[in-house]
Amino acid sequence: MERPFKFTIIDNKTKEVINETNIEPHLHDLQTWEETGEPNRKELKQTKTVFMDTRYEAKLRLYNYLTYTKNRLETPQYFPYANTEIGKEIPMLNF
Repeated sequence: MERPFKFTIIDNKTKEVINETNIEPHLHDLQTWEETGEPNRKELKQTKTVFMDTRYEAKLRLYNYLTYTKNRLETPQYFPYANTEIGKEIPMLNF
């Protein structure tokens, strides 16, 4: 089983999947400059569509169960400030 992704970007013209990611795409990721009938003139149009998987959390739980729990491995934990000065220092504001 492959790790699930939350967002899928599909091209409207070719109907193929361009990118799958867990990071929410911005508007400039979905737009391209398209040719118009006039020379040396282009128009900015939205040519891609984003689909958000609403079942992402359930799929991620199933993925973690099949890859870690079933094989008796420890699920990796996310520590954003590990091995940095932010995690070691005392907060500047003491209230």
